[in-house]
Amino acid sequence: MKLQKKNLSVFLLLSQLVLLASCGQMQANVERSSGVFDQTSSTSLPTNPDPSFYAEASEASEVREVQEKKPASEVKPTSQKEEETATPQVSENEEEKGSSETPEPANPSALPAPAQAEMNGPGVLKPTVYYFYVVNEDKNTCSANTKVTMHGTGGKALLKVCPKTAEACGLQGSCAIVQKGVTRAFNVIGRVDGQDHFFEIEKNGCRFGYGVNSSCLDPFYTLAADLTIYKPGEVIYVPAVVGLELPDGSKHSGYFVIRDKGRGIIGRGRFDFFSGYFSWLDPKNPFNKLGLGDVKTNIPYYRVTGESAKKFLLSRKYPQIPVHANGGPIK
Repeated sequence: MKLQKKNLSVFLLLSQLVLLASCGQMQANVERSSGVFDQTSSTSLPTNPDPSFYAEASEASEVREVQEKKPASEVKPTSQKEEETATPQVSENEEEKGSSETPEPANPSALPAPAQAEMNGPGVLKPTVYYFYVVNEDKNTCSANTKVTMHGTGGKALLKVCPKTAEACGLQGSCAIVQKGVTRAFNVIGRVDGQDHFFEIEKNGCRFGYGVNSSCLDPFYTLAADLTIYKPGEVIYVPAVVGLELPDGSKHSGYFVIRDKGRGIIGRGRFDFFSGYFSWLDPKNPFNKLGLGDVKTNIPYYRVTGESAKKFLLSRKYPQIPVHANGGPIK
């Protein structure tokens, strides 16, 4: 009996050892499987994903027909920075490098057309023209009792002018007025109770007027646009304008930069072209040759990024303007 109990104890001991070994093996298998899953998960999905992780995959530009039709080997990759902003920024180092390697062209027509990979489009233009209004009230005056006051910040009285002068200055956004042989220039700063308010442009200020963000208006290279769609500093390319002769005898490159906004300038492709001192009614206005004063003139345009945009902005000294900028003769 004693021997049987001893054998039974040995048997039970052996059974427990086998059971423990099996459990250990099972636990080892579970831990390894879990480890493989965790490793796979960590390489597939971010633990705390940045919103851009998903946005990058879902965002698309306005039009990419040109890039989609080109073979993949010919399409220049677009960096994330270029995708996120339509306003190319040129750092001081890049500007110095650009000026040493590619000198600023005196004539913007020296700029080549943008590469296809740099163009998004085409879109369709719905153009109009605006200009820097100049009036000599010493010659074209009105009776004193009909004159109205141009107001500045805080309602400050700036100048009494003829009603047509005040209306034209408000409509065009910037103007120059000659009274008693003295020329003073003004720029719209905003509207208060339906009335335009102005500030006086200093002698060393932007000589053709100001756009948004205190940028200077650059004759024949400035667009006013809907800033809910486009960004200040964005470059637009209009192939139909390439080679257009400007008042200074230079040829247009086809490039423009968005520097301004305007009343009634709403929607895609709705651009107002700034023509310096030339009214849209002036037959010598170069833009009239292409019908850019008519919203029904529907020609293609492209949004431009990359090196071509940077070089153009550099050539036009954005947000300032080149010394040689020419708005034509003062009318």
